[in-house]
Amino acid sequence: MKKKDKKDIVWFGMKLTPEEKAKIKLLAKRKGLTQKDAVMALVNEEVLEYEIEPVPGSMLDKLQPYIGIIDGGPSDVSTNPKYMEDFGKDSLN
Repeated sequence: MKKKDKKDIVWFGMKLTPEEKAKIKLLAKRKGLTQKDAVMALVNEEVLEYEIEPVPGSMLDKLQPYIGIIDGGPSDVSTNPKYMEDFGKDSLN
């Protein structure tokens, strides 16, 4: 296990009933871990179950139905830097 720097450690305490403490102690003994490591193993296992799964497809795929639907604008708005010259200046005031 990687040694942590003291500044990276945050104290977390909680009140337990004697029964809850005994369960943690028993779990740690069964797994051959410290009580902290036994609890953290369960926390990490639970968190892994809820990791976000990426949705297939790109943002371009999702925006495809909207590409080219606006008529009458400049044809080079996405490539010509002159359209960006004053962009954001109002927000600085």
